[in-house]
Amino acid sequence: MFEILLPLFDEIRRSFRFVDAVDVLLVSAFLYAALSWFRRTASRGVLIGVGLLAMVYMAARGLDMYLTSLAFHTSFAVLLFILVVVFQEDLRRLLERMSSLRSVRFARSADNKLDIDVIVESVFEMAASYTGALIVIRGKEPLDRHINGGVQLDGRISRPLLYSIFDSHTPGHDGAVIIQDNQVTQFSAHLPISQDTGEIAGRGTRHSAALGLSERSDALTVVVSEERGIVSVAQSAHLDEMPSAGELRQRLDEFLTKTFPVIDQPLWKRVTVQDGQLKLLSLVLALIAWFALAYDPHTIQRTFIVPIEYRNISKQLELDRSAPSDIRLTLSGSERHFRFLDPASLKITLDLSETGSGYQELPLSERNIRLPLNLVPYRIEPRVIRARLSPRVTPPVLPSDGNVTDGNDDD
Repeated sequence: MFEILLPLFDEIRRSFRFVDAVDVLLVSAFLYAALSWFRRTASRGVLIGVGLLAMVYMAARGLDMYLTSLAFHTSFAVLLFILVVVFQEDLRRLLERMSSLRSVRFARSADNKLDIDVIVESVFEMAASYTGALIVIRGKEPLDRHINGGVQLDGRISRPLLYSIFDSHTPGHDGAVIIQDNQVTQFSAHLPISQDTGEIAGRGTRHSAALGLSERSDALTVVVSEERGIVSVAQSAHLDEMPSAGELRQRLDEFLTKTFPVIDQPLWKRVTVQDGQLKLLSLVLALIAWFALAYDPHTIQRTFIVPIEYRNISKQLELDRSAPSDIRLTLSGSERHFRFLDPASLKITLDLSETGSGYQELPLSERNIRLPLNLVPYRIEPRVIRARLSPRVTPPVLPSDGNVTDGNDDD
């Protein structure tokens, strides 16, 4: 077994370049971002279909299944359009999140740490008195696009403030409270309504609004049922009931720790250890894709008709029209290197600055060929270019009296 694998490893070592390592790392980073995104979206089932299509495509390429590969190539634009349509809301969320990276905090500090105990004690006291409440704790993603109405407040969170907002005698008690950085930024805000009747399961409008916002953002929403006096949490398109204050406190603490972690680890450890299993899976998938699509130990040859460019011809000489204008050039390399070759970029250059008149034999070598990386000349036909250089003939001069002269007569 080892004798079989040793030549394979040696071939990979010789063909694997630094550029290939960078290529694999970049693809693994893209895969990690895509997998993380799919894991957070409500349409995770589509990930299975995309993965199966990718596996079929790589198998078709590896087994040289021409018809299947052609079908994928011709329908790639249609598949891409379908994915954009299916994930248009998620893509919009991703772009909004990227555009707001500078304005959203990424780590908690003593000044903006959310007072979890105030929220937990308040909601369970309101649940005991059957007072409805809707409290949104913002994540990293902006919420402006999903919220209608609302009154700006920017007041520090406290139990009396929450009680006064959700008092049934106040006009804004049916709306939601938006909390960010331990501040009540808005109250009486209206959230989008979810259409997921299975998840709502007979609950009221507050639960539908909390679930609707969780389907469109990374915010966490705490709901107090006015009819049943039960506390629930809406997050990532799911509604979960919180039977005790301890469970709600733990849920809020986990949300803050994951969304706004306290950065107390070196950068290299966060990059390698944090979410390590998913990163390792992304790296393995990128390596598999490289072996299936890019790695090709077999060497092939292809022949091209390459034009000849004659340079630096003396002004006193001219090239005879019988000089060859092109040659046949056979290059050797792997299939993947030929994919990036533009045949129009191939050119033979001959420097005639040191040649005189008469017949010339001009040998061709690699120095005369503009070659791409990782492709080498296998055959050049012909190897020697035979060309004739003649003295340039001065055109006759026609004087004003009509007599033709050669332009060299003295007066």
